Amino acid sequence: MDTINLSLAEQMRLDDIEIARRMELLDFTPADAEALADAKPMIQEELENIVKEFYMRQVAIPEIALIIGDSETMRRLRYAQRTYIADLFAGYYDVEYVNNRLRIGLVHKRIGVKPKYYLSAIKTLIDILRRVLKQTIPDSETFVRTMVALDKLLVLDTVLVFDTYIRSMMIEIEAAKDKALIYARSLEDKVAMRTQELAELSRVDALTGVLNRRAFMEEARLQVARAKRAQTALSLIYIDIDGFKRINDSQGHQGGDKTLRAIGVTMREVLRETDIAGRYGGDEFCIVLPSTDADGAKIFSDRLMAKIAGGTGVSLSIGVATTGPERHVSLDELIQRADKLMYSRKANLRKKKSVLDTPEQTQDTANQPIQNLTEKAKSALLDD
Repeated sequence: MDTINLSLAEQMRLDDIEIARRMELLDFTPADAEALADAKPMIQEELENIVKEFYMRQVAIPEIALIIGDSETMRRLRYAQRTYIADLFAGYYDVEYVNNRLRIGLVHKRIGVKPKYYLSAIKTLIDILRRVLKQTIPDSETFVRTMVALDKLLVLDTVLVFDTYIRSMMIEIEAAKDKALIYARSLEDKVAMRTQELAELSRVDALTGVLNRRAFMEEARLQVARAKRAQTALSLIYIDIDGFKRINDSQGHQGGDKTLRAIGVTMREVLRETDIAGRYGGDEFCIVLPSTDADGAKIFSDRLMAKIAGGTGVSLSIGVATTGPERHVSLDELIQRADKLMYSRKANLRKKKSVLDTPEQTQDTANQPIQNLTEKAKSALLDD
């Protein structure tokens, strides 16, 4: 049930049994209640003067005067104080009495009365009541008995007020704690998101949007290991852009960057969810195709080259190496194989162009061993 539908006493589980127990602890007896009830007529007669003197002494304290603030608040406080003093001498102290005392603590907390000012006010009230009772009760024994009963009851009141005061503070602390936890979780989420973003940025090549070399090698090694465990085929495509130096020379580095960016976009469009693409160096890229044999890798590379040629107008030299499913090689060896095949293809393209210009030189080169051809091709093709 919502607390708004419960009295303060019910919220704090202060029933008749608990109230009786608290009075027992203070040794507040029916005789004490009777002594206070006997003094009620005398207090009632002096009630206005008691309230007047009480607030005159209260507003002399600057902090209290600041809290009271205006005449309308003072009027309400005077009325509440008259009721409070009258209840002290009512002679019966039930759940309703306890509820009223609890409410006083709640109100004092809400308007910002610190405990030290409340205790000071209780001391002031006791002094005034003691003087009034001494003047109006001629029998000293009766006066002492009445004051002892009043002291006990005011202790009970003070405990009840502070129970509510403390409860209100605990509720505020819990609310502040919940807000702090929510804020902390929000910060943690933001930090985690930002950390993830930074981690992704540290793995992604800023220009092309594919993995940088370090991240690519990490992911590729994992895929090779998985292919070996699962005994599946895996293919690696090594890509080099034909004539990239001429693009930089004719269009400037901005033109070269534009080409690299466009190729990166096209790669990400063509890749399957499980494929991995990385910028291996300058204008060189590698793509790992898990669960893909040589035929599947050729189909993929043909589609990629066609799409890049259609979108950018540039051509690619591509080498494809496959490992598995029975025997698997390391990632480094796979890259070397694909790299060698890519340079062989580039050398063949270069040779075809050279035939038109220097047939004899091309013929000599064609007769050299493939290993020498590859090394010479690499040197000769630096401009590409």
